[in-house]
Amino acid sequence: MSFTSGPAIANASPMNRNVRANGLDFHCLEQGHGEPILFLHGFPDHAATWRPLSERLAPEFRLIAPDLRGYGLTSRPLDVESYRLGHLIDDVAALIDAFDLSMVHLCGHDWGGVLAFAFAEKHPHKAASLTVLNAPPPAVLQKMIWNDPNQRLASQYITMLRSAEADALFNETNVDALIERFLAQPYHHGLLNDADIEAYRHAWTQKGVWQAMLAWYRASPFDVPGIDAEFGNDFLDECHIECPVQIIWGDLDAVFVPAMADAIVHACPEAILTRLPAAGHVPHRDTPECCAALITKFIAQHPIRPISKEVTA
Repeated sequence: MSFTSGPAIANASPMNRNVRANGLDFHCLEQGHGEPILFLHGFPDHAATWRPLSERLAPEFRLIAPDLRGYGLTSRPLDVESYRLGHLIDDVAALIDAFDLSMVHLCGHDWGGVLAFAFAEKHPHKAASLTVLNAPPPAVLQKMIWNDPNQRLASQYITMLRSAEADALFNETNVDALIERFLAQPYHHGLLNDADIEAYRHAWTQKGVWQAMLAWYRASPFDVPGIDAEFGNDFLDECHIECPVQIIWGDLDAVFVPAMADAIVHACPEAILTRLPAAGHVPHRDTPECCAALITKFIAQHPIRPISKEVTA
């Protein structure tokens, strides 16, 4: 199949920003005004992947979408150790500081959602609210891989992405096949436009970008046993997150089993869960209008309140 280059997105385009944070150069897209939302994308996405959602949110909010460590036009450390979860959490904290913000609303998907959970738990004073789309907290994902045979089967892709064989498939010289693999279906269903495809092509043809994206999996703490392994670990998986949490879950997800959403709510009992029966693993692409409405309502209920200062005579 072929993708042709098309017209630019009709809505006002986001501004490109380059900021220095945690010793790296981060490429970010920024648009809109109002309460700040920091977007954290998943694999194998990039900052512009939020386009269907950000077009709808920009009139109400200030949106900041970085290419995360190793992705797109952001710096790419060469060693796997640099992609440990602790470094990724520090990146988010440093990005918030780089934009001269004290607190943000976090919105994360896939790997970015896992990271958002981990960040909100470590830095509660910087997270005003947390919206996660089809992603669990790290401890919940690990427990489900161990205890749920269906999730263990679905998570075997992690083992594949950590293998040497992945390097031959996932690299910038194979971008046409990767576009076909990841983007053909949403493109033909009108969920992505030509400009979206070209943005992915640009992000995916940067030198060494796929090695960096794979490093997120190779550095991750998750233990993924074979599908026939038997586990029964009931370790405490409760999340200690102080900010309000909203879970938006596409029920047609093939990455995470439907029971994952219930496991997240069990771990975060104060979380609000909205299931979207017609959406898959990327609900903000499948049903952007619905996701934008949910996020707008949620943030309106949990605004960032300025610190009051007493006026002295």
